[in-house]
Amino acid sequence: MHPVRPLADDDRIARAVAGDPDAVRDTLRALLPHVRRWLVRLLGKTPDLDDATQEALTELARFLPRFEGRSKLETAAHKITVRVAYRYFGTPKEVALESVPEPMAPVGDADARIVAREALARLQRCLRRLPAKRRVAFVLCAIEGLSPSEAAGVAGTTAVAMRCRLIWARRELARMLQHDPYLAQWMPREVE
Repeated sequence: MHPVRPLADDDRIARAVAGDPDAVRDTLRALLPHVRRWLVRLLGKTPDLDDATQEALTELARFLPRFEGRSKLETAAHKITVRVAYRYFGTPKEVALESVPEPMAPVGDADARIVAREALARLQRCLRRLPAKRRVAFVLCAIEGLSPSEAAGVAGTTAVAMRCRLIWARRELARMLQHDPYLAQWMPREVE
């Protein structure tokens, strides 16, 4: 088995663009953790996650011969992954939050991890209720840490549209989460 090289290996990327099957394989292997992370953040841990990952990697393999190097390969991969995620956004609008008791104060690291895991699962369920464009805006800006301008480039829209989608996504999430005992503690309080 060949060791996986870093993503920014220009020689390997040039060979992949030229059609070298080993370089294509190694490039896709280097991109896989990034693609998977982006899809988990956009889709959550759904049964379609493996299919979406495979589809994104297939599209990336088809894209490689056209890659001209004007941007980073990771940027192009991010765009392709977001485009694939849009195809998997067909979940029902109403996803019920289970009724659970008030969270107890974490006693140790294990308890804190359990509470954090439950909060993340609840946030993912709420994200699935958002319209696709707003979900993408929230994930790219609030979770991935991109600026609205950077996120607009990835999503193929304008920075103004991305800011608007982000504002609406935050409002909708705040409304959904205000009464959730696991997540309310992290929600910003409205200024009176």
